Formats: sequence, structure tokens, C-alpha cells
Amino acid sequence: MGIITISRGSYSRGNEIANRLAEKLGYKCISREILLKASKDFNIPELTLNQAIRTAPSVLDFLTNKKRKYIKYIRHAFLERILQDNIVYHGFAGHFLSKDVPNVLKVRITADTDFRIKRVMLNENISETEARKYLQQIDAERRKWSLSLYNIDQTDIDLYDAVIHISCMNVEGAVSILYDLARKPCFQTTAETKKKLTELMAESGL
Repeated sequence: MGIITISRGSYSRGNEIANRLAEKLGYKCISREILLKASKDFNIPELTLNQAIRTAPSVLDFLTNKKRKYIKYIRHAFLERILQDNIVYHGFAGHFLSKDVPNVLKVRITADTDFRIKRVMLNENISETEARKYLQQIDAERRKWSLSLYNIDQTDIDLYDAVIHISCMNVEGAVSILYDLARKPCFQTTAETKKKLTELMAESGL
């Protein structure tokens, strides 16, 4: 029994790995469900919450602190959901949302640029030049977001318990490694870790 968050660079097959891992472990695989829950619980449009968690703050956001408030709502929904245990989360910012949560296995799935470009070209039916520019824009925006709000670079390997480079490994190989890792005692849910999770929810003041 445990909780796994999977951070993934775009077009690095992280969603496939998350789904296969959840299936093998018998866990629930979630992503967008957290935004839907926060939207319902706090009566905020899903699109507004999605923009808050995917784009860097504007000057207006800093002045009103609105984006931080929305992310607080999302984190509360995330904590409430993972309290049910046996979760693989591969939505955006899992490594931020699970900050200070004990026993969470934090994973980063990455791939080299050429691998990602080929997948973009295939999926989006665009040229290599367009694909490269597209990836650069996505990566820059995500890095700006994490640095602006948390002063943390999401590509920093120190944020994760495991980093898997998918370019030289297939999905099943990655799942096999993570399956064995997820079953280690340090990543199992206990009464103590559930108590800590409950305390973190209470500290949010929501």
C-alpha cells in the first residue's frame, strides 16, 4: 500500500508508465481527477485551476496572490484524495503537491530531446523544426512556473527518489523497476504516515 507521483517531461511516455504501473500494483491511476475535485469542492472553474498549475504567475497574480490560492485548493484536493491510499498520480506538479508527505515514491520520467522530438512529430504531424520549438516552449514555461512559485527547478534530480531515462528503455522495463521499488518498506503506508497526512491537510486551513 502506498502513493506514487510521476513527474514526466512532455512526450516521454510518462502517462503510459503511470497507467501500466498502477495496473500492475492494483492501484488507482489519477491525473485530471484532482483538478475536477478541487473545482467541485471550491467552486472554481476547472480551466482556471488548470491555468494556475500549468502557467507561470503574471504580475497581476503576484499582486493578488490569486494563483497561490488556487494551488492551495489543488493541494488540499490532492492530499484528501491520496489519504485513500494506493494511488499513482501523474498529473502536473505531483512533486510539489506531495511536499512533506511521508512515504511517497517520487519518480521522474525523462527522455533525450531527439526521442521527444520524434514523438511530437508523429503525434502532432509537424516538422522537426516545429517540434523542437514546441518542446522548448513547453519546457521553458514549466521551468518558469516552478521557479516562480517555489524557486525549484522541476528537473532537479534531488526532488525525486528515482529518475528513469526512457530513451534506452521500454515502458515495461521502467514499470518493472518501479514496481519493485514501490514495494520497499520505506514507501509503504503506515498509521504514522496517515496521521502526518491528516495533519498536513489540517494545516492548510481549508
